[in-house]
Formats: sequence, structure tokens, C-alpha cells
Amino acid sequence: MKQVVLWIGANAGGVSKTTLIGYKMAKRGFNVALLDLDTNVSMSQFCGLDKDPPLEQTIAAVFSEDFDGNWPLLMPEWGKPKGKLQICLGGPVMIQVGSDLAVRNRREYVLADRFEDFPLPHQLVILDCPATLGNLNDVALAVATHMLILVELSPKSLTGANVLLSWYRGACKKLRLNPQPQILGFVPTKYDSGEAAQRDLLGQLPEMLSPLKIKCYPHVRYSCEFSNASGKGIPLHLHRSTHKAIKDLHPICQELLAILQEDKGDNQGTK
Repeated sequence: MKQVVLWIGANAGGVSKTTLIGYKMAKRGFNVALLDLDTNVSMSQFCGLDKDPPLEQTIAAVFSEDFDGNWPLLMPEWGKPKGKLQICLGGPVMIQVGSDLAVRNRREYVLADRFEDFPLPHQLVILDCPATLGNLNDVALAVATHMLILVELSPKSLTGANVLLSWYRGACKKLRLNPQPQILGFVPTKYDSGEAAQRDLLGQLPEMLSPLKIKCYPHVRYSCEFSNASGKGIPLHLHRSTHKAIKDLHPICQELLAILQEDKGDNQGTK
């Protein structure tokens, strides 16, 4: 089975984009696992799950020295639209996990070792990573096959994205990753067409990325409905099924679909 392990990074908090991508791919018939490596409780909120689960029901259990392969995967009420979407929650427990990694043997490869010893059966695994670069992002990079970088259209965010690219190049070299995770591209998010500064930066971003041979996806528009849906613990698709912003994620999902179907024909995961 071909498996894509997608590292999704951002230098600022998002509004359930990771959940939306996972849900859209599950709707296409794929089995998807979202692994939350972040230290906040956003994923729990976005999925309508317990915001304070016991440690054994979080991904912290996977990092335990005595992990036995029983992945603590949870399924939201809406998690089986056609394929299956399951969540491995993170949250504040990951603060201690990140600290403990500093003294672990093969610390950058702990999750990669878990994948090898106790493989997940999902076609798509999405790693939701902390905005702050550190041990947990090294761990995610070591197991990822692909990367997607979400960026807000502000000078500060673009500077942060450049720092992230520098970290990526340095970390790949340090970890001797071969092959290196493929950068699918940058995704401009929370775009407000009424803001002149954002319009200017949106026009400049593809030109900035072109010399680096990095793709710039179409923007994902700003909408308070993202927050409204996540506040209810459901994807935007279920909150406002005809909302225009849903289509903004279509190019990303189409590329993931093409990767997953590569050399396999079109006998699964169709629209």
C-alpha cells in the first residue's frame, strides 16, 4: 500500500485547515489518520473531542518507551463520510514529550521507528505540527514523505516561512534524510481581498517561490465560518456545505489524490 505522510506546518495558529483536508480526503474514500503533535488543544476542539483526555488516549503514549503498538486513535462522530478519519490527540501533554526527547536515544527517529515497528494502515497520515520549531518538528520531518506549508500574508509570516525553509534544509542535512520529504508547496491562508497589503503580497509570493522551485497554491480565503464550524467541533463542509471556501482546498486534495493513485490506477479514492 502506498502511504503518504504529510507534514503540515505553519508559523501561526490555523483554523482547522488540517481537519478539513483530512475530511475531504476521507470523503473521497481514503482512510486518514491525523496525528496531533501540537501542544495546544485546537485539534480536540475542531473535532468535537475531549479537550483533556488521559495521557494514554493521546499521542504521548506512542512516544512512551513501552509503547506496544496500540495506537490511541479516536473517531469524531462525523469521521466516516466514506473512508475513515481518525485522530490521535496531542495537547499540553506534548510539552513534556518535547522536553523528554532531548535525552532520548534516536530522539529524532522515535516516531519513524514507531511507523516501522507498528505501521498504521491508513493511506494518508497527516502530522499537525507546532508553530515553534523544535524537537517535535524534527521527529515529524524524519517520518514525513511530503510537506505543506501554510502561511498568512503578512511580512512577519513570510519572514517566518523563510526561517522554516532554512530549518528544513538544515534538518534534512543533519538527519541525513534520503529521500528528503517533498515540499508540495505554500498555501496562502486567511486571505482578505479587501486588504491592499495582502493583495500585494499574494502577487509577490509566487515570484518569491519560483527561484526555489516551490509551488504556490491558490489562496484560502478568510471567513469567520471557519471559526464558527470549529467552535461546533465539525468541518466547514458540515457547517456550511455550500460555502465557497470549501473549494479553496480542492487543489491540495487533487494533488494528494494524484500522489496516492500514482502507479495504482484509479480503483480507489475516487470522487
